[in-house]
Amino acid sequence: MSDIWNQIRLLIVSGSNININKNNLQTIPKGSGSNTGIIDSIVNYWHSLTLRKQRLLILQSSIVFSVVYYILSPSITSQPPMFSKRPDKYTTGFINLRNDCFANSSLQAYSSLPGLTDYLNKFINNFQKLNQFIIDNKINIHQVIEDKLTIYKESNKKDHHSESSSKFKNSNTKFSIPLHFALAEIIKKLQETQLSSRTISVWTFLHCLESIFNAKISRSQHDAHELTQLINETLENENLKIMKLLSFIIKHLHKYINNPNPHEYDLLQSIIIPEFPFGGLLLSQFQCAKCNGVSTPKFSPFTMITIHAPEKLSCELDTLIEQNESETIDGYNCLKCRIDAIVQNEKLLNRTITDEDELNHINEIKKIFGENFKTFCINEDLPTLLETYINQYQTQTLNGFQISQITSTVIKKTQILKPPRIFGIHLSRSSFNGVDITRNSCHVSFKDNLNLSIGKEYRDRLKDFQDSINNQEQVEFNEIKSTNVLTHDLNDVEDEDVQREDIDEKGNEENEEDEEEEEEVDDVDADSNTSSTDEIPEGDEDKEDDSNPSSRGTSVGSKTSQTTIPHSSSTTATSADSTSKTINNAPISTAQEDDLRDHFKKFKFNDNDIYKYKLKAMIRHQGSHTQGHYECYKRKPLYAKDKDGNIFKLTPEINIDDDYDLTANGGDGDENSSTLMNNTTSIKTTGSTPMKRRLSSIMGSKPSIIYQTNTEESNIEEIINSGLATPAEFLVHESVNHIDAAFASSLTEDAFNKKQSDQASSKVKMKKIPSIIKNPYWRISDSNVIEVSKRQVLVETSSVYMIYYERVERKQIKSRHHS
Repeated sequence: MSDIWNQIRLLIVSGSNININKNNLQTIPKGSGSNTGIIDSIVNYWHSLTLRKQRLLILQSSIVFSVVYYILSPSITSQPPMFSKRPDKYTTGFINLRNDCFANSSLQAYSSLPGLTDYLNKFINNFQKLNQFIIDNKINIHQVIEDKLTIYKESNKKDHHSESSSKFKNSNTKFSIPLHFALAEIIKKLQETQLSSRTISVWTFLHCLESIFNAKISRSQHDAHELTQLINETLENENLKIMKLLSFIIKHLHKYINNPNPHEYDLLQSIIIPEFPFGGLLLSQFQCAKCNGVSTPKFSPFTMITIHAPEKLSCELDTLIEQNESETIDGYNCLKCRIDAIVQNEKLLNRTITDEDELNHINEIKKIFGENFKTFCINEDLPTLLETYINQYQTQTLNGFQISQITSTVIKKTQILKPPRIFGIHLSRSSFNGVDITRNSCHVSFKDNLNLSIGKEYRDRLKDFQDSINNQEQVEFNEIKSTNVLTHDLNDVEDEDVQREDIDEKGNEENEEDEEEEEEVDDVDADSNTSSTDEIPEGDEDKEDDSNPSSRGTSVGSKTSQTTIPHSSSTTATSADSTSKTINNAPISTAQEDDLRDHFKKFKFNDNDIYKYKLKAMIRHQGSHTQGHYECYKRKPLYAKDKDGNIFKLTPEINIDDDYDLTANGGDGDENSSTLMNNTTSIKTTGSTPMKRRLSSIMGSKPSIIYQTNTEESNIEEIINSGLATPAEFLVHESVNHIDAAFASSLTEDAFNKKQSDQASSKVKMKKIPSIIKNPYWRISDSNVIEVSKRQVLVETSSVYMIYYERVERKQIKSRHHS
């Protein structure tokens, strides 16, 4: 057999130049069977080929062997790790089949906002509780919605126009929140920890948006800002719809449930609809530079502020915000200045007026000047005849007085009256050169932090509005309960059949020893952290508290397109005296006062009036005004290690039940989102399949495990080290039971109990993983994901288009106290 292989080797090496001795081939020992025949066939075939064909066959065989080796070598030789051991290297991207980058970047930015995640969790959770209450009590929700719209129509409320005549007319007739569910579903996918690249489609979300408006999104290029505004408005409308519906059910529960008991009212009161996190409030006023008078206030709700980039080479975002808040106008006809000039001129003339109409006008002007002239507005609405007389006032004076010469310079001030939880900024880069619209490439410098303030002149007055409504909701709720129920004693509520037996046998005598007890609903109060004495002064934590919306009515959260706060539909608003209805020395209407109370009743004011924000995401746009490409820079989640090396993901995630039907109207839900014990899930970073776990074990190290805790940012204290720009260590203000619940299932009972006893403090010290400090952001271009540093984000000054800041709720402490 060896002789045969030697001959084949000689044939391959020497080709046809070798003379084969057939006699030698016949001397092969017998007994080799079929192998001998195969070898003979191969040798004869090779012998029959020309030299050129022999060389070609050798080349072809080499290529085939190389391809087979390339395919099979990973299974034969030792292979590199298939997955990154770092949980922050990869994140989910979007596929771009058409011109989808505008939507891809917008949703990536949404997924980086912990405030939005917390809002979605709470809102959907409470919607499910409301839906379950409706199911349990067999309430016809369609009838409730019809009654609600009928009452608004009959009372001719302004709010009815927004519900029945807007683009949300069809949506407001349904008890559903489809966009909240669709957004939560896709954000949940984007927030999942990935150990390898993953790509999904954005059109599962966009199809939901198309369904809501019964329209199609074209496949051409679109503006990311326009899509974001549409999403925000739709989410806000769904929020208001459910909030108003809850308020309506509370007020009219007796119409849909026979003799509702206190327990049912308490269940409804425990359903808390959170405020929309993008919602803020602007105050616009003109102030006269001559008399210091101000115009009537104009309130404008917003979900994102648009700032126009200037026509110059570079500028700073902070400067643009300040300039956007003030504008100077010359030659303004200040009504207050003119009335003052007329009164002074009449005093100087001391003339006798014989015309009765003119005398009445002068007396009316003097009356205005003498009564509350300090709060008289420079654009006050006056009777038409009186205003015409003032503008045409003419008389002879020694100094040649002319009313047309009474003009002044006014400053238009736009103040952020209510800083939102999530502050979105849109930089408009449209520039008109006289012929067409081009893109403005001004370099706008921005930072990873931002400070806003309300202003002392506004803050003190707004706090008064807030204080005036502190007890009003509970009083109104108690009045509703007392009007519609016969008893407030839960132990005294009897079953209807038992009561009928008492009537038949004892003549309507009530049983004093009723043993039936209604189950009480415990209100979940958010834990408040007490500031320690070693804290760096950062101002009060500005986290908004959730409160009962029963008296919120229909006046809160007006749409961005509105220019003034609409009239409140609350029928129980408390009237204030005339002297209290002012803000910044300008009178406001009763409806505006009620709306300000509604806007600020849950807002937590900082004592130092400084509201700190942190950069969470930035969307850049490159290209022309009409064409280009969008990319998103988003901050990574907070991954940290404890002293035992366990990795925790402390940034909240969407925690909706996977088995809950997202297309349904609602379902059960647990609202204990503030407790780690009830919201902790374990995520294997090695993947969900057994194959990945085995591969990780084969690679020589035990699988890393990431524990999701959904810790609120207000429960985290950053430890400041001198000379270190980014805090690397922090303390988590949670019970050790809550933290350890994340991985209690992975420990034995004895080991878990020992761990509890070893950690007596309620503060758990953790440290960021190094890659989070080095590269805290992802740059995401559709499906392409790259880790980048903070500097790489902040240098995008010429392409920055949309910025998302979120209010900081973390405290900071000095490292020397915890060294």
